[in-house]
Amino acid sequence: MADQFADLLAQAELKLDRTKGTLREQLYLQLRRAVLAGRLPSGTPMPSTRELAGALGIARSTVVDAFDQLKAEGFLETRQGAPTRVVRLDRSMLGAGRRSAAAAGPAVRAQERRTHWQDDNPPLPITQRAFRPSLPDLDAFPAREWAAHLGRRARRPVLHDLSYTGYTGVPSLRQQILNHVRLARHVQAESEQVIVLPSAQSAFDLVAQMTLQPGDAAWVEDPGYLGMVSVLRGHRARLVPVPVDGQGLQSDFAGPRPSLVYLTPSHQAPTGVLMSLQRRLELLAVAHRAGAAIIEDDYDSEFQYVGQPTASLQGLDRHGCVHYVGTFSKSLSPGLHVAYLIVPPQFVQLAHTVALARGLTVPVHMQLALADFMEAGGLRRHIRAMTAEYGARMALLTEALRSAAGDLLTVPVAAGGLQRCVGLPGTVSDTSLVAALRAAGIAALPVSAQCHAARLSGLVLGVGLVKQHEVVSAAKLLCEVVRHELRGR
Repeated sequence: MADQFADLLAQAELKLDRTKGTLREQLYLQLRRAVLAGRLPSGTPMPSTRELAGALGIARSTVVDAFDQLKAEGFLETRQGAPTRVVRLDRSMLGAGRRSAAAAGPAVRAQERRTHWQDDNPPLPITQRAFRPSLPDLDAFPAREWAAHLGRRARRPVLHDLSYTGYTGVPSLRQQILNHVRLARHVQAESEQVIVLPSAQSAFDLVAQMTLQPGDAAWVEDPGYLGMVSVLRGHRARLVPVPVDGQGLQSDFAGPRPSLVYLTPSHQAPTGVLMSLQRRLELLAVAHRAGAAIIEDDYDSEFQYVGQPTASLQGLDRHGCVHYVGTFSKSLSPGLHVAYLIVPPQFVQLAHTVALARGLTVPVHMQLALADFMEAGGLRRHIRAMTAEYGARMALLTEALRSAAGDLLTVPVAAGGLQRCVGLPGTVSDTSLVAALRAAGIAALPVSAQCHAARLSGLVLGVGLVKQHEVVSAAKLLCEVVRHELRGR
């Protein structure tokens, strides 16, 4: 047994250091790297959590947490009556290593184009608190702490604040953003790759500007986020809907060669599914072969109710394909108008230039205040508190719907995020049902409105605005409306 552990430790190059971060994070990252690098081949049996903990001299709970995260992300698998093993992966999809900043990437163009915005989802009345998607709990915004940082920067401006520099990212904010996504999402980048922008939508537009010519094929999820469709139409791209199933976007899709791929791999919008590891690797290989750019929209995956947030697709990229988009709209408030784009190294100079030319900038004093807020731990504390709160609301919603709806609704477990997708019987029109719910004071979005070729019916429900004490009664009312609509058919 001692030889077995010695071999495993040598293969995985496990070296834990109590002075460098949490032991759970170190173990998770080192095992993850060992799988991706092939040092732990497919099918390798893992020791029990108790045995590995004893060999490493750490708590068993630390190993359990690391294993659970690796299982959730598809690196390890467990079968009844068999040891935990490394999943079987196509080694040809893993790549040889990240390319340098000078390496050739997707073709880039900076020709100025106008964007024709389309309002595919008009906002619902704010009085409909349950179950409006897309908004966080605005009442919980840490207003006093934020106001202190913002006021300090506004009262005491320095020359840097008043100049023409830093509009696409002051160094302190770029570094704080990078620290955040490295820890929470395992993004691999340098601070100069971070572009600060006024919205995620402007980040999508910027990437499309840099990577698309009129008529180029752009893959989008089906069903998927309609805001991206508006951007692509504005750039006269050829939209190619790619089906989504229980493992996310179907990366083996036999469609036209893409110039751009847009997806939400960590919490697919609207279905909520997590893209499997094998699909992620396949998509990265497809993009590399096609010379395509990938937009990874990581819109609300910081809120994770089971285990730790799933690692980003960007962290697996070895060929400079992925443009990672994040925002503070869900973690704090959309009213801040601050988002960020992390581009591959070869796009850094172009991205900053195009963002400035198009006026996609954020006031410097706002950036500095946000950097101060993050450095003081404000964002981290708020996310921790709201994860607990949203998780409680999601659990209440799941229990109430399952109890009140019976077999009328398909109610999956929500692992994270601010919204969840509930399936409807095939005979029910989700658009008609949404109208009936609106009349009853309940907000929802129809899944069918976000489909292209797909034929799905369901409701997207959010927990950002509804309070815990409102969840159960609102869920029961929703189920009553569903029953009434079914009786009328």
